[in-house]
Amino acid sequence: MMKDAHKWSADISAIEFTFSDNGSCGKVYWQKRKELIIKAGAVLTPDPQRNKDGSLNFSAKVANALRDEHAAFIKDGVTTEDIVFPSPNEVGLFLRYGGENTWLSLKDEAGKTLHDYSVVLKDTEI
Repeated sequence: MMKDAHKWSADISAIEFTFSDNGSCGKVYWQKRKELIIKAGAVLTPDPQRNKDGSLNFSAKVANALRDEHAAFIKDGVTTEDIVFPSPNEVGLFLRYGGENTWLSLKDEAGKTLHDYSVVLKDTEI
């Protein structure tokens, strides 16, 4: 099985994508090939995912590191300035502690996903 491949285009940069999942919500733009911008005012998922034993899972640890790195731009769980990340995966970790495919959860006003706009190679069985 091949992994989906995605490609940025200038047309995508003008599309406002929104998310609303697991207590988080906000707006994201894919402005350049390696720049996704989370607009100020995004609400972050408040509680990290945990393992069965109560410890933080790997995604939550990475998300906490991202949140610590950008702590100056977060107040009471809401972003106070625009924040740029290099990939949809980091956007999802930062916003929701992971747990969902960001390519599929970022949607335009008509419900079309970031994946729909950018996929160039779809999963196929060999």
